Amino acid sequence: MSFHLVNLAWQKDLSHAPKIVLLALADFAQQSTGECFPSIRVLSARCGLSESAVRSQIALLERAGLLDIEKQPGRTLYRVKLGAAA
Repeated sequence: MSFHLVNLAWQKDLSHAPKIVLLALADFAQQSTGECFPSIRVLSARCGLSESAVRSQIALLERAGLLDIEKQPGRTLYRVKLGAAA
């Protein structure tokens, strides 16, 4: 959990849906690397959004340069790109 990344995520000028997904990812992320591995189901429950909405917001965050995504066997690595982790 990274309070630093969460604080940086609050400062981003985003609408509510991408911001809540970014906040959730930042909350899961390691501060030093920005890396985390939450499932879409977990993010959906945490954010109060459907799984398809979470996927859409993740794609938007990736296009905005705030998130890197790396598919790995059995999981997806998300790298939050804010502050020192960027």
